Amino acid sequence: MLDDARSLWELIERRAAATPDARMAVDEDGRTLTFDEYRLACERAAAALAPRGIGEGTPVSWLLPTWLESLVLVGSLARLGAVQNPMLPIYREREVGFITGQTRARLLVVPGEWKGVDYEALARRATTGQEGPEILVADRKLPEADPSTLAPAPAPATPEEAPVRWVFYTSGTTADPKGARHTDRTVQHSAIAMSLALALGPGDRSALVFPFTHIGGSAGCSRPS
Repeated sequence: MLDDARSLWELIERRAAATPDARMAVDEDGRTLTFDEYRLACERAAAALAPRGIGEGTPVSWLLPTWLESLVLVGSLARLGAVQNPMLPIYREREVGFITGQTRARLLVVPGEWKGVDYEALARRATTGQEGPEILVADRKLPEADPSTLAPAPAPATPEEAPVRWVFYTSGTTADPKGARHTDRTVQHSAIAMSLALALGPGDRSALVFPFTHIGGSAGCSRPS
């Protein structure tokens, strides 16, 4: 168990160092990522996002299906120390506009068209009148750049000093959406508790039954075992 990692990015680095060639994820099309491939993909995406002004504490909203690229986006934002705001793909203009306005998102990442919905058009309608965010369309592909250009990854001095890195919202069925703030550590402890409850070990494989933008999905990236 790498349960003393101070941040999600530290966990990613330590897992890649410990088991670089072990398979981390496989999707419905048979595409796979090892832990080291994942780390490298995250760094390449982070290097492309940094020139857009994404860094420590920058609020970034993203609404993507459960794709490998969604996992990579999470890791790239963790590498930069951004504050992540995942949104479920069932959200529409009301929820997206309210959430990006309240979080003051600097960047909003969406697919182009998925399951008959034009998410780029939805995002532009939802953010009309806001000062931001920049809209990045990512259809199973994220921008990439040279990782050597990256500054050192931010990290708290101790796990107890971990800053807020996540904001998860309800859909606001009966009122406006409400956001819950989390650190990497609080998400990680949820993942650790689930691993212990299910007695998961290194040889086990689990299906991602939650939408990845749900906290139950994002916690899958934070499981140390």
